[in-house]
Amino acid sequence: MTEGESRPAILTLIALFRLTKALVLMAAVVGVLRLIDPDVAAHVHSWLATLPFVDRYPGWQSAARRLTGASRRRLEIVAAVAAAYALLFAIEGVGLWLRKVWAEYLTIVATTSFVPFEVYELARRFTPLRLGALVVNVAIVAYLVVRRVRAHRRGHGGGGVRSRLASASSP
Repeated sequence: MTEGESRPAILTLIALFRLTKALVLMAAVVGVLRLIDPDVAAHVHSWLATLPFVDRYPGWQSAARRLTGASRRRLEIVAAVAAAYALLFAIEGVGLWLRKVWAEYLTIVATTSFVPFEVYELARRFTPLRLGALVVNVAIVAYLVVRRVRAHRRGHGGGGVRSRLASASSP
């Protein structure tokens, strides 16, 4: 970013959103890894049992049992996958914050790759949260695609191979 050039507000919001998701996922990783300790798992199970909504809804009861009764191996796998996603979101967030073109493309590809799963989950069981996640992700992709297309039309397409070849072949 050159002096006097401001970061677009929407790009800043997307970067902060990605960084927030990375932090939340890393907190979840720490929590999941703590559940490997049987004493911690038993304490969490007891705490969850005291929550009023867990008793009223069988789905919550099942989720609480699966969470606190998972094997060490399963917890390690869940933690590793969540850490990988956290790393991806952190890379996207930092890259977008720094206004790197590669981060825009990475975010477009990564976010678009999740859309089919989000549509499937929404069709399987509709919730406002799932709909909201889908709408936000589609809006992010649409914004970034339009931004890249406009930059390309202005001649600032990110300095791709064609522009490097053209500048290398000119006298």
